[in-house]
Amino acid sequence: MAAVLAPPVSATNDKVFFRDGDTKIRFLTPTGETGDATTVPGGQNAVSFFSVSPDDLRIAVLVEDLSSSTTIGLQLYVEDLVGGGHHSVIYTSSVAMGKGGTTLWPMGWHNGSLALAVVTACTFEYVPNPTAWHISDATTGQRQATVGTGTCLPGWWPSPAGLTCVDYPTSQVNIYDWSGRLTATVTGYSGSPALSPTGTLVSLAEGGGLGIQSPVTTVLPATGGIPIRIPGVRACLWIDDSALLVPGAVIQYPGGGIVTELAGTVCAGRFPGGL
Repeated sequence: MAAVLAPPVSATNDKVFFRDGDTKIRFLTPTGETGDATTVPGGQNAVSFFSVSPDDLRIAVLVEDLSSSTTIGLQLYVEDLVGGGHHSVIYTSSVAMGKGGTTLWPMGWHNGSLALAVVTACTFEYVPNPTAWHISDATTGQRQATVGTGTCLPGWWPSPAGLTCVDYPTSQVNIYDWSGRLTATVTGYSGSPALSPTGTLVSLAEGGGLGIQSPVTTVLPATGGIPIRIPGVRACLWIDDSALLVPGAVIQYPGGGIVTELAGTVCAGRFPGGL
């Protein structure tokens, strides 16, 4: 089975960081400046996923050791972005390489805590969503909150306002704050839920695959109201409360206009990237 890999990109409040090759982390500014930031482990038998803190001071790195034929070694560490000081390993584990094993993707920071997506480590199939989100202390690794269960499946991109998951048995979207407290529910039955930055809107994306219905994005007011359906596109996350990002396009809300950008792209995050 193929390893499932995180996007090698992390946005902060003023830069986008990206992995160049196996080990080098570089940055890009809105004015086009680039430069080297740090290095991470990588090579023939290892790959690193990373997230830089919104203030550009710290980097969280999850290293997968793929040298074994049966297990994947996981190590999560946090250190200073520049110079690698204050290096602290906050989590280690080993997971089965076969079906059912999961890994962690550092996907963002909120008030000094890490947002970690729990993701299938290896599969033959498309992975439509993480199985859960873990919010963990960036110093100790202690888990502070969990969102997502076997029946309530979260989307890929959390919001500054919180996190969501689709509860299939009840056909509703559960909305949580960053402490893991349930704050609201809205009626909706689909995958890939995304909460707007203010927490007032929820988007649901469905369809778009071989042999299934055409893509459509539905936007639901979090406090109740009439949903708006936007056919032909499958949104991945909110840019702000008036625009959603689609691979290759931007949806204008509430009008539903679609501005085409670049074809053949994927969603890798939001800029600015602070949660």
